[in-house]
Amino acid sequence: MPSRKSISLSELNSEEYLKIAHHGIIASNRTSALVGMNGTIDWACLPNFNSDPIFDSILDTRKGGMFSIQPVDAEGVEASQYYIDNTNILVTEFKRDKHVILRVTDFIPTSKYTTINFPEIHRYVETPVEGVKVKAEIKLSFHFGNKPQETIKHKNGFMFRYENEYVGISSDFSFRSSGEKIVSNFTTDKNGGGWIIVFYGMRHVQKISDFKSFDLMEGTAKFQNKWVSEGDFPLLYNHEVVRSALVLKGLIYEPTGLMVAAPTASLPEAIGGDRNYDYRFAWIRDIAYVIESLSMLGYKGESIKFLYDVMERVKTDGNLKTIYTINEYQNLEEKLINYEGYKKSSPVRVGNMAAEQLQIDEFGSLINAIYHVSKNAGTINTYLWNFVRNILGKLTEIWKYGDSSIWEFRSEPLNYTYSKVIAWSAFQRGIEMSKRLEFSAPITEWKIQAEQIKKDVMEKAYSPEHNSFMQFYGSKNTDASLLRLPLLGFLPPDHPYILGTIKKIEEDLMVDGYLFKRYNESDNFSSNDNAFSLLSFWYVEDLIIMGNVKKARSILDKIVSHSNHLGLISEEIDFNTGELLGNFPQALSHLGLIRAAVRLNRVSKNYGKIDHELRFTLN
Repeated sequence: MPSRKSISLSELNSEEYLKIAHHGIIASNRTSALVGMNGTIDWACLPNFNSDPIFDSILDTRKGGMFSIQPVDAEGVEASQYYIDNTNILVTEFKRDKHVILRVTDFIPTSKYTTINFPEIHRYVETPVEGVKVKAEIKLSFHFGNKPQETIKHKNGFMFRYENEYVGISSDFSFRSSGEKIVSNFTTDKNGGGWIIVFYGMRHVQKISDFKSFDLMEGTAKFQNKWVSEGDFPLLYNHEVVRSALVLKGLIYEPTGLMVAAPTASLPEAIGGDRNYDYRFAWIRDIAYVIESLSMLGYKGESIKFLYDVMERVKTDGNLKTIYTINEYQNLEEKLINYEGYKKSSPVRVGNMAAEQLQIDEFGSLINAIYHVSKNAGTINTYLWNFVRNILGKLTEIWKYGDSSIWEFRSEPLNYTYSKVIAWSAFQRGIEMSKRLEFSAPITEWKIQAEQIKKDVMEKAYSPEHNSFMQFYGSKNTDASLLRLPLLGFLPPDHPYILGTIKKIEEDLMVDGYLFKRYNESDNFSSNDNAFSLLSFWYVEDLIIMGNVKKARSILDKIVSHSNHLGLISEEIDFNTGELLGNFPQALSHLGLIRAAVRLNRVSKNYGKIDHELRFTLN
């Protein structure tokens, strides 16, 4: 369980860019915002996850927008954050001499009704002691660096317009214009408090009481608490799994049922580097993994809804794509933004070129997700089964093709081993589902495809010289995605080829005994790569099914220790400093934690006694 870590406010303010790890996330079923430990919102997109941000100083402190609330006097002040239990409601506290002098509670209203939209950020400011001077500053940015064309002061706050877009500020406190910002300096009474609300899409500034913030916060807490109570959470790592589940819940765009891979864009995988991408899209791979994870946590209805939402989107588009927009308000075209980037890490990209790639593992991942739902008593009807048959029909045509791999290489397509193996698993899962659920299927054809893929991989991907499967056919390097080979059941976990592959990955890609590079192959980027968080969780799963449960728990402890003070995990971890890097929080990382923790809980009473049957029922 994360500790209530406190950091000097002066230290937090001393850096031009707040560390990625020093942020929390507030989220609804449509959008989210990052809130720093120093009380600053430096990333927020309204009204939706994929809208252009109105606060984006995390990517450029000079051009970007921000919303800061802090005590005026930072001397001797320490800051900390925590979530209200089982919610995404975030509290930031400022203490002097161990006493809270200022508390900011942040949330975005959330409802069980997907058609109700609250494109609002609610911030409650309270001072438990008397006479604390507080300063609030707001700077808006439209479409990455454009200033409002019109700023109108209103008795209830301010209204900002850019072309046909409107953003308003309603507050219990009085604001004034100050250059590019609006500013409020106030001193509250003991136990005094008030709201500041940012809203999108209304042309009038409503009085603060009209927003009914206390009622909305209570409703949000009840909704999220109820959702958590309906899950089947493990005892070991309970707090971490609950937080991870709430992160995932918060990244789902409820109107379409699609989930963003992360709520941010272009946070760098290496400081000063060029591995900077927009993750505010839905990857079929990520959706497939979240379907598996939700079903593992007992959310059968939700995982089934995911499946049918995906099926409808694929049917609408006519074919299975690698990446989807979460709604109709954005295209996937990748473009560069004239921002300096987080800690001068450029280029800053929005949109994602990977949408044009063929990634064969997306097809296999989706079949695996349907397989997991079917094992957990999910409803697989004839329409979904027809969907399975169509996907496997397409996979029959394309599995022999080269693709861009799970790592989305921006180079010529190659025959990546992982892509082939997960295609094999898709046919195997299809055969098993057909038999178990008694659905008709071309089983003989699927068996032929599975056998051909396996023969192809065994002959072309395995290197006797290295006693390992390699990254792609003819490659001299391995690839950490092959950590999933034992998890997919391609060969028994104690098979010499599997043991050799794991050993090769450990030797070539593992750092400090538990962190992993993805690969060593050149990928046309100038900056170095760092540890990809998800891989450590896959490694934990490997250790469990290989019977080394004690080591698995030790490593899970180590990787979990890299989560921040709120239990949030980013895409990558800096090998040298241990800092969280990349888009944040990352869905795949939290999905990996859930899977590893659930698997460890299942075997925790049988250390070193994992029998053959259990190894495979866990897959």
